Amino acid sequence: MDRPSLAQIQHHRDRRFRRLPELKVHNEGEALAFLNSVGLAFLFGAKGVTMPTLWGAIAGSHRPPPAHHDDPDLGRAWDWKDTLPARRDVFYGALIRGKPTFVSRALLPAAYALSPNYGDPLDYLEHYEAGLLSVEARRIYEVLLNQGAMATSLLRQAAGLAGGGAVARRFNAALQELQMQLRIAKIGISDASRWGYAYVYDLFIRHYPEVPEEARSISTDAAMEALLLCHLENVAAESENALLRLFRWEPWEWDRLIARLVAREAIVHEVEIEGIRGRACVHAGLLSSGALAKPERR
Repeated sequence: MDRPSLAQIQHHRDRRFRRLPELKVHNEGEALAFLNSVGLAFLFGAKGVTMPTLWGAIAGSHRPPPAHHDDPDLGRAWDWKDTLPARRDVFYGALIRGKPTFVSRALLPAAYALSPNYGDPLDYLEHYEAGLLSVEARRIYEVLLNQGAMATSLLRQAAGLAGGGAVARRFNAALQELQMQLRIAKIGISDASRWGYAYVYDLFIRHYPEVPEEARSISTDAAMEALLLCHLENVAAESENALLRLFRWEPWEWDRLIARLVAREAIVHEVEIEGIRGRACVHAGLLSSGALAKPERR
């Protein structure tokens, strides 16, 4: 096997992430096509994580998001992160490592198959009794269950979690908890706040009612394979430690997953690549197809 170089990997990522001027996203339709292509993406990125970002694709470069708010590319990123999920074209919420994550509609059933849900809106009761759901998360969930979609500012009040300081931190932590478990989803925006901008939340199964049934036939093993292979197709190669930190699956699940994918020759495992700390997993399909060919000199 010819090991890819870090330069080849970076070249692949730049093209896949659309971080090149000739590949940049210009309109909402292209933004959706990009998100459907990569499957998993962040909005702006997260420290220590290699992941496609909507911002990078809109900017068509590696430039960081500007501190000011009058940048046209930044305005498009902010707009499309709201409009695309509102139309159910993608999922957007706190998911991977609790960070704002886009999940394509095609990959969403696999993500749901890894959640603790079974498609019944009352699933939460069993998980609460088992200590797998916080008191604050239960209160927020029950408000949405009984009263329907609600803007964040109103949801705070209805759940009895209005206020700042520790109360605000508990509310935000509970929102993150519910999104990471795919119990609730951002479905739009509202002007019902002092700043004139607030997210609107509803139950995940109300906004994406077909997803639980689509996920029913997907095993945990198959769902993990789908997410890992999607990510590796995007990044080409990544250290095993970085992958473990990203997905946070149990070690025994991870070992089984890697063994299956190696046996199927879907990935190449324990590859030493200069510039990547630790042994890496490489997407085998990219190696065999020549997608990691040497980048052209510029």
